Amino acid sequence: MFDNVTDGIKKWLIGVFAAAIKHTSRPEDRVIAIRWLSQSRDVVASDIGTIDKFKRLNALINSRTAIVAVANSVSEAVSSYRKSNLPWSMKIALPATLAAIPLVGGHAAGIAAFGGALGVPVLLLIFLGTAGITSIIEAVVTSPEAQTHVAEIIDVIISDERLRRTSAEMKAAMKEQPMDPTRFAMPKEEMALRQHLLDMDPFNFERHSMSFFQRAGLEAWATRKSNDFGVDGFAVHPDGLIIVQCKRNSAENKVGRPTVQQFKGVAEEQSAHRGFIITTSSFTDDAIHSAALTDRIVLIAMDDLVRWHLEPPSFDFHPPVGDISA
Repeated sequence: MFDNVTDGIKKWLIGVFAAAIKHTSRPEDRVIAIRWLSQSRDVVASDIGTIDKFKRLNALINSRTAIVAVANSVSEAVSSYRKSNLPWSMKIALPATLAAIPLVGGHAAGIAAFGGALGVPVLLLIFLGTAGITSIIEAVVTSPEAQTHVAEIIDVIISDERLRRTSAEMKAAMKEQPMDPTRFAMPKEEMALRQHLLDMDPFNFERHSMSFFQRAGLEAWATRKSNDFGVDGFAVHPDGLIIVQCKRNSAENKVGRPTVQQFKGVAEEQSAHRGFIITTSSFTDDAIHSAALTDRIVLIAMDDLVRWHLEPPSFDFHPPVGDISA
């Protein structure tokens, strides 16, 4: 019961932080806030002592006027928790839960120890931990308001712990001419939908394909600039990086084994959680067999893509188990 109450309080606080950032008046302030959260996450994850963590987190809050404004907004929302939509049991538990966050010298410091509005967010970040801070970032970067500054946001995303095994070259490719995912209007009738997908501009097809990942709640973007990895889009799943290759081929131009083999190698070298090949055609038998040798590669043919328009995918995976054979 206690764990359920604590988890509920954390989810509410994540929403409070995300709302405060989304409601900032300038788009660039949202980027500043995302960078602040990323830096705060690094502090929380560090091995330094509790007091030093508090000092560094407090310094980060005071480093920019925009962050001070967000912190004040969070403090006001938390202080007005009695008027919030929190369940009654959580409203009762909230004061005691927050008061016991920092243990300094064996004594609970409580909110008052950091006096004033800016001390409250410091304690809350400690309480939420790295996972909670990541959830705030994800809630903000997947919002429509954030997409106008996708390049700056990607800088924050690629420093995420989930991408620690991604090479510097791949991270550079992730930042090259990024484009926000765009869900283009599509015909409802199936044959018209298929033809529309075949007729799409290749770059628009990539952005449209990546919109399914964004709609599922993942951080996602396409890249206009070609790269040595053959990756057209990226998404960050809770379990790691997703790389996407888009093939807007004619119906008779099937994707073959060499394409799958090459992309499978990229996914393995970059420790990608999954690699998707999305095409408006289909795959040869050899290509399907090659993909079946690993859990990392997912093939999406035209029939699958049509189904995505009817039933949006959720991208819930089991962890990849590696290749069956080389």
